[in-house]
Amino acid sequence: MKPARYTGIEPNRVMKNLKEVSVRFALCYPDVYEVGMSYFGHFLLYGLANSVEGVWCERCFAPWHDMDEYMQSKNIQLSTLESGTPLSAMDLVGFTLSYELNVTNVLNMLKLGRIPLKSEDRQIGPIIIGGGPLMLNPKPFEKFFDLIVIGEAEDTLVELLEVVKGLRGEKRAGIIRELAKIEGAYSPLYPKESVKRLYVKDLDTSYHPLRPPIPVSGSIHNRLNVEISRGCGNGCRFCMAGFGYRPYRERSFERIKEIIDNSIKSTGYEEISLLSLSSGDYSALFQTISYIKERHKGVSVSLPSLKIGSINEDEIGAISGIARTGFTFALESASPGIRCMINKNIDVEVLFRQLPLLKKCGWKRLKMYFMIGFPWEKEEDISIIKEILRRFEQAGMDINLAISPFIPKPHTPFQWLPMENEDALREKMSMIKMLLRKKGKAVKYRDVATSMIEGIISRGDASLSPLFEYLADKGVRLEAWREFFKPDIYYEWLSENGINMDRYLGKKGFDEPLPWAFVDTGVDRSFLVDETKKAELGEFTTDCYSGCAQCGIGCESGVRSQESGACPRVAGVRMEDSPISGRQSQVANLQPAITKKFTLRYGKYGNARYIGHIDAMDILLRALRVSGVSIKMHGKYHPMPNIALSDALPVGIESVCELMEIETESDTFSDNRVLKEMNRILPAGMKIFEIVEKNLKDMVKEYTYILISEEDTGLEELKKWRTNIKNSFYIWKGKGIKILWQKGVFNRIMKVEDSKIHGT
Repeated sequence: MKPARYTGIEPNRVMKNLKEVSVRFALCYPDVYEVGMSYFGHFLLYGLANSVEGVWCERCFAPWHDMDEYMQSKNIQLSTLESGTPLSAMDLVGFTLSYELNVTNVLNMLKLGRIPLKSEDRQIGPIIIGGGPLMLNPKPFEKFFDLIVIGEAEDTLVELLEVVKGLRGEKRAGIIRELAKIEGAYSPLYPKESVKRLYVKDLDTSYHPLRPPIPVSGSIHNRLNVEISRGCGNGCRFCMAGFGYRPYRERSFERIKEIIDNSIKSTGYEEISLLSLSSGDYSALFQTISYIKERHKGVSVSLPSLKIGSINEDEIGAISGIARTGFTFALESASPGIRCMINKNIDVEVLFRQLPLLKKCGWKRLKMYFMIGFPWEKEEDISIIKEILRRFEQAGMDINLAISPFIPKPHTPFQWLPMENEDALREKMSMIKMLLRKKGKAVKYRDVATSMIEGIISRGDASLSPLFEYLADKGVRLEAWREFFKPDIYYEWLSENGINMDRYLGKKGFDEPLPWAFVDTGVDRSFLVDETKKAELGEFTTDCYSGCAQCGIGCESGVRSQESGACPRVAGVRMEDSPISGRQSQVANLQPAITKKFTLRYGKYGNARYIGHIDAMDILLRALRVSGVSIKMHGKYHPMPNIALSDALPVGIESVCELMEIETESDTFSDNRVLKEMNRILPAGMKIFEIVEKNLKDMVKEYTYILISEEDTGLEELKKWRTNIKNSFYIWKGKGIKILWQKGVFNRIMKVEDSKIHGT
């Protein structure tokens, strides 16, 4: 259990006065808190919606199975985090779908919210909106939404909210009819022949979140997300994101600096992820990394999967000093011939030549993605993996592999290709396992059954709607988590309805109607057909950075920032000539900074008692950074703060005497302003009471627990302290407090210093 995920007490959450609100919007992410609070799009929509006057956007996530079962047993409705309002009482309920196996979570959340599943069955209640990458083919699940938004939602969302504000008090059906007229949106209740995918033309003028809510229960990617570019110009023929997010657009270096400065100031994050489909192609990557290293000491940088050859030696050197994560490269296929067919135009030799530098800079292991199951693939195309690994071994580098089946996705040149059958994919997986036996390599194999179901949903049509109703009746949810995914339920439904998987996964003719064809992505169908034929011939198509491929979207080829500071990267520039290198030389000549150790005494009470020990530490460190405290970092390659903590407090127990020792580089706590600023950024229920210049071991550590119960517990080992009309109070010293809490007979347990009890 992680009860903190349900508290809604995050720093930077948006709270509004209901008297000033005319539209209430529940923004739902159909997976658990830790996943949703890692998703950049969720923060973007949350901040953007709350920037609209009169609108209050609140968050909601799928509950974990234990909370789900508890809610059903107690007849508790699914509610928003900020105000605890049931979904059924909201004006709008929106879902972002980014993964096929999360569709069942949408239906389960609707059930928990007491909202009918199908749009045709809803006469009252909130309007249900769907958006996200999966809406490039919404046909399999469109009947569960009243309105569907196609493409990038920034402009559409604002217009949508303004329309709802203007029509407040009108009949529900009439509001949906008006919303369906918005470009980039449609309603299954009022269908359109074609829906245009909208996209943001200028990222510099578009919204970017600067004060995202800070998780109180560790999210999967617990860091600051900064979107440096959108779209991808590489033209990989299998990639739905590459074609579905065209054209390639960049944020300027000046705008990125502004976003980083403001976001670090408001969150205190110690790590920045530079988000992009291909970060190495960002024209100001070196300048951005250098800026972070220069301006935000102690903040590390992570990059998503990189295209081989997209980063040069200068960037590797710059990243080495501030990176906590390793490098991940998407090779896709070990075979040069297959890479040519899929338009993966990379030179693996570039990576091999960079291995000594990567090793010198501290990286001992890289991660690499491969796909199997391309139609033209032969046994020798797979066996080349062994040669790739040999080159890494020669360089003294280890490598982690991730192997996934190829899924021909909609709106790509490969949408007409078949997906390889399950037995053939398993055979290829076994072949790779044999090739790598006794190699001692870490290999993660994507579950074949999972990929098959993903393929069915992504390539499906309206005939799959009954499948999702069937799954909802079976209580299917949380399928993105391996322990809850049951492919047999899907196979059972297909069998009962006499449907062969080839109906969705088989080869399609160029003249065959496609379920998703009504979505106009802006890319010409003729271009996709030509790309499919060029794949068969093994011909490359130029990337969008080198010139226009004439895909039909009508953008300027190579749309990159041309402002001052975002100069092209030049391979001949030496690290010693960079501003960072100069700064390092100056720092080397300075005397070491004088460090001091301080201990913070803080409390957790109310809902903050559900914040775990490590999560509380992370929250305090971020509050320190927001307050301008310079934390001493230790370590060459992966610097970390030197921290000492009091013993872990069991989740659910309150305290006013928790301790954390921190080493700083200056006398930063002499000003009482720092304490006030830290408390401002902490979650509701967390408070720092004092900061003293002492080691943790010198602090008072004599504590007593006060246990509060509504009635006499009958526990002989407890000493009753006092009583009042409503409660009995007991005191306890020593170990075993967690066991007493788990007995479930106490409403509250509070840890206090002995002096508060005994007056000493």
